[in-house]
Amino acid sequence: MPAGALILGNQQTTWARSEKEGRPSDALRRTAAPQQYSSKVLWEFDAMDAGQNRKSLVCGYKGHAYKIFLLPGYQTMIAKIPLDGGKVQTAPLMPGHVTGSDPHRYYAVAVDSAGFIHVSGDMHGSAHVKHWMSKKPEDISEFVFTSPLGDDKRPQGFSVTYPRFYKSPDGVLYHSIRCAEPVWGIGISVLDVKTQTWTMLGADIPREDFAKRKRAKKADGKPLTAWEDNGEGGGYTQPHAHMTWDKNNRLHLAFGLLNEDTPSAKGRHTGSDVLYAYSDDCGKTFHRGDGTSIELPMRAEAGPHQADVVYSRHDGRPPWVGLNPHVGIDDKNRPVVRARDHKTGLHEFVLDNGKWTELAQRAEALSTISSATADDDDDDDMMHLRQLELPHKVMFVDKEYFRDTGKLIYQAQVPDKVKHRRIKIVLATPVNTKRGAR
Repeated sequence: MPAGALILGNQQTTWARSEKEGRPSDALRRTAAPQQYSSKVLWEFDAMDAGQNRKSLVCGYKGHAYKIFLLPGYQTMIAKIPLDGGKVQTAPLMPGHVTGSDPHRYYAVAVDSAGFIHVSGDMHGSAHVKHWMSKKPEDISEFVFTSPLGDDKRPQGFSVTYPRFYKSPDGVLYHSIRCAEPVWGIGISVLDVKTQTWTMLGADIPREDFAKRKRAKKADGKPLTAWEDNGEGGGYTQPHAHMTWDKNNRLHLAFGLLNEDTPSAKGRHTGSDVLYAYSDDCGKTFHRGDGTSIELPMRAEAGPHQADVVYSRHDGRPPWVGLNPHVGIDDKNRPVVRARDHKTGLHEFVLDNGKWTELAQRAEALSTISSATADDDDDDDMMHLRQLELPHKVMFVDKEYFRDTGKLIYQAQVPDKVKHRRIKIVLATPVNTKRGAR
């Protein structure tokens, strides 16, 4: 299909909307009434490395989509793609900058409320977050590499991998990443757009919790949002976080931790607990579902640092809990946490009046999820994205752009006859039709 081709009449199940807010919720839920979308391929290219190009996610802002992509030789490029189908601009992220073949070293891109473009990536256990920012708003022609400019000029964290940006409905930009120093944990940073400085949402690990560890002397001045002191084999873990906001702009956070030593996972990495916390002040303080305060940094271990433990591991041998828990908002403005168990399947819990209640377990979840998330670091929400009946196979949807506009910008991958795969950036716009019409 040539770039710009239009497909009409695609029937999708409707993604639930908040009628009071007039915009979709971020949860990808099905309703009985179908919704038609017109889909237009905005841009497509042959991916010289399917893994990294797939994981380098597309971002929508105003009238454009932004996408990091790789040229042969692993030269890192950025594309600015007009949503009206106009000419696509491409430019080097930084002249001479190249990445490597390691698929962990993908890139995330986001645009802050002032229009500056932020890129984070090319990391696998890197000492600090590698971060670039455009010199001018909505302009890809020149970027500044901020990482050498000081701790507060980049998202924070030490020995880092797996970057991801999140953006609140009022435009506040957050960055989440897995850290390996001073311990394995999650580092979430928030951007002050006026000063273009980043602050870690968390605190230093208390010395009394760290006294027996060899890295204790390296802990000061290395804050984390959440952590645990167990691991697989020699201590490896892969904690991840997921964030969303409700109609009152409350930040809801779900994250996974490993709170028990296990043998080496041999490629099947595991967590033991899925936890939850919320914040009403952009992450300066966090609370459990019943409103009680949590001391930072958060843990699964019982005590004042413990967040809400929504789900814990099954009995038996690991792997136990999937690495990418998810939090969404239902039509009653309540948080719903989803946890994937390698043995028992998908579990969903809703917070109502300060208490967590499990919803009906999906019997088919185990086989569905295991086939839909081939990589341990995949977003667990991809299970729902891949159920959408769009004309191309969905790799990633910018859910926050959909939340704010009702339009879908998604990334599709189309197999071809050679090892490379074709990447398509697609815009799907709701068609004004009578609900329920087929």
